[in-house]
Amino acid sequence: MRGELRQAVVLLMNRKDELEEQNTSLRNLLDSEMEHSSALRLEIDNLKRKVAEQEERHAAKIQALARENEVLKVQLKKYVGAVQMLKREGQSDAIPNLRNIDSEPIPEVKPIVDNDELANSYERKLIEVAEMHGELMEFNERLHRTLIAKEVLVSQMRQELIDLRGPVPGDLSQTSEDPSLSDFEISHCALINVWIPSVFLRGKSANAFHVYQLILQPHSETYHTST
Repeated sequence: MRGELRQAVVLLMNRKDELEEQNTSLRNLLDSEMEHSSALRLEIDNLKRKVAEQEERHAAKIQALARENEVLKVQLKKYVGAVQMLKREGQSDAIPNLRNIDSEPIPEVKPIVDNDELANSYERKLIEVAEMHGELMEFNERLHRTLIAKEVLVSQMRQELIDLRGPVPGDLSQTSEDPSLSDFEISHCALINVWIPSVFLRGKSANAFHVYQLILQPHSETYHTST
């Protein structure tokens, strides 16, 4: 009888050592997942900060471009008015005074040439302003596309973190109807839950052994096993 008890105690101690090893392995897995989750949270925080900084810089650039665009529009109107005025003056100066053609000297052509050169200069400036306006519009569109791409990247990484870790603090109040979860911290959510709800003794005498009901729940999945 003592021998059977001693053997049962030995079996129980061996089983205890096995469970302790499993518990250690699960704890190591839990620590690893928590470190990985912390690294992901830190990376997402850094990305959010970078995106916020880029949004501020882009907003400042867009405002500066908008102001410059308004200035260019005003200058463009002035250039158009100046060119039209020069064309009218050139046409009026080109008509000679036929009544005094015998008594007055022939008018010099130089002022007309100067007006034409000035008109051509304004036309070139108009072309340059139009090209600058097109470049500014293209740059604004490129900034807008970059901002949208950054927002999509942050959204994808946030969803990956939710799939791995569970709802982040900003999502708990939206995914649950319980208002008390609005201030729930992410550190309170366990990555892996382990339960041993019951233990059964099986076998007889020297062949007796214990069966442990083990419930392992990583994230939202649940596994039942008996060991």
